[in-house]
Amino acid sequence: MKLGCAVSTYETKFGPIVFKDGNIRENARLLEKYGYESVDLFIKDCGDDQLWEYRELFAARGIGIITLFAIYLGENGVTLAERNPQLRRRNVDMVKRQLDKANVLGAKGLGMGFVRGMHEADETEEDALKRIAEALGKIGEYARSIGSCVLLEPINRYEVNTLNSAVKTADFVRENHLDGVVLQPDMFHMNIEDGPIPEVLRYVHPLIGNMHISSSNRYAVGNGHFDFVPVLQTLQELGYDGPLTFEGFAQDAEQSIRQTAEAMRRFEAQCGA
Repeated sequence: MKLGCAVSTYETKFGPIVFKDGNIRENARLLEKYGYESVDLFIKDCGDDQLWEYRELFAARGIGIITLFAIYLGENGVTLAERNPQLRRRNVDMVKRQLDKANVLGAKGLGMGFVRGMHEADETEEDALKRIAEALGKIGEYARSIGSCVLLEPINRYEVNTLNSAVKTADFVRENHLDGVVLQPDMFHMNIEDGPIPEVLRYVHPLIGNMHISSSNRYAVGNGHFDFVPVLQTLQELGYDGPLTFEGFAQDAEQSIRQTAEAMRRFEAQCGA
């Protein structure tokens, strides 16, 4: 079992990022202390020199970077569901540039959450998905050409109105033949939108590129009602050897990563792993 954690390179109040203070040197020290092997990294727009600094800082602690999240794209209104074809082409090009940044970081790929966009009030989800599929086709092709990928995350209906469930997102990727696009399932969202998580994981496999974990209340693992043992057993049966990345809220980040690591190792022992 490989544990990962969501980390921001800058101070932020944005959502379920465990380390939000931007003190990544100290964050990396703590992650190494508790046995974490990777991070999902949230960044501001920056140059290659800064990206290399991030990469080397974490590498010095034996920590790799799995997913790059360029959330500043969304903050600047970049979406793949954009109706204006010219703006959508511009957005596609901007996302491709983030894939280049992911490569500089040595990351597995680029996270795709809110940037996929939403459907507007006068259209259906399917209308928006046609535009998103067209854009992701081009982005995924580019990702594949540079040895990267897009990690598309299903997000629950209370936050976005496209691709809410893991099952629907897997169908979307398969039906549109989106090479270079994999899934980043999140147990919090799956608990809202999908059926039993082990069954869903079997359905979406082998598209799983990174797995987000937290408790059912989106805090440290062990606080909520999720039964992690059958989830871990299923991932073992499927041969998934990627990271289990803690993405959630944390009033005390160190306490949260310690609790999550202890709980996950306890659950792993119960699997006989």
